[in-house]
Amino acid sequence: MSHTYHRTKVDLNAQQNGITGGVLECSCPKLALVIAEGGPKAIKRYVRLMTVRMKWRGENFHGESDDDDDDIQEEEEVAQVLPGGEVWAGMGTKRMFHNFSFQSCATSEAARK
Repeated sequence: MSHTYHRTKVDLNAQQNGITGGVLECSCPKLALVIAEGGPKAIKRYVRLMTVRMKWRGENFHGESDDDDDDIQEEEEVAQVLPGGEVWAGMGTKRMFHNFSFQSCATSEAARK
C-alpha cells in the first residue's frame, strides 16, 4: 500500500463504513496486512472494495510517460505486489480496536512485537 491512492481509499472506506482495525505494513518482505472489524453489512462492502473495486494494478493513478519500456517495467513491478486475498473471516464477541490506523515496520520480526 505504498501508493497514496490505496491508502486513501482503504482509510476513507473504513471510516465511512464504521470499521475499526488497521493496516500493518512491512518493508522486508514487502507485504501489508489489513484487519477490519465491523458489522456484517459494513464488512461485506469493505471486502468488495478490497477485492473487486480497488484498482491494484494502477490503471488510473500512474502518470503518463512516453517511454513504452518504462510502462512495461512498471506493470511487472506492480504485478509482483498484488494482494493475496482474504486469510480469515469470522465473528468476535467484542471489538479489539477503537479506530482505524496504519502502522509500518521495517521487518516481519518487528511486526510480530
